[in-house]
Amino acid sequence: MRSASGVARGRAAVLDALRRQPDPVGIDALAHATARHPNTVREQVNWLVAHGEVIRIRQPRDGRGRPAWLYQARGPRPADGEYVELAAALAWQLQDSEADTRAEAMAAGRRWAADLVDRKGVTPDPSPAAARRWTVELMDELGYGPTTEGPDDLDVVLHRCPLLQAAHRFPDVVCAVHLGMVQAVLESNGGGPVEPQLTPFSAPGECRLRLGA
Repeated sequence: MRSASGVARGRAAVLDALRRQPDPVGIDALAHATARHPNTVREQVNWLVAHGEVIRIRQPRDGRGRPAWLYQARGPRPADGEYVELAAALAWQLQDSEADTRAEAMAAGRRWAADLVDRKGVTPDPSPAAARRWTVELMDELGYGPTTEGPDDLDVVLHRCPLLQAAHRFPDVVCAVHLGMVQAVLESNGGGPVEPQLTPFSAPGECRLRLGA
């Protein structure tokens, strides 16, 4: 039997995950993000709904059957939510595109990067190492919860995904948007031509990003 404190911590973790999302999120995506069983997450979300911390919204119908419930924390969106929400909208739109979805998603990510760089500026001392640091700093500001590994900060573990629902539904599209963004940000800060690699949901609650060879 779970202790009262354990249940409370579980609810807090689910609520924290929802507060970091600009858009409503489904149970399965929340379970991935919090490394919990979907049934446990459903219990915790239902409690949060009953106590006014979370609202639930019907997912737009996109096929047969009853649309699933999506959940959203009450209160303001996270900082930079407008940029993340734009990326999520692009991912959903590109999923239905008849064009080369990956190429279009990469291009969309590069356009997103140009907007971010224009807003934030670039590092004053461009170099591959500075570009990696700047990229990790940016992803932290956007809510990805990055931590670096290795002596050269080439490997980054992303502990949160602000595009959680879209990433769960369309991982290839969302990852391509992210890769295009990261690639352009690195290049803008002296990283040179690079081919970043992203492994979605490499472990419960995290994705793994490699910033270079």
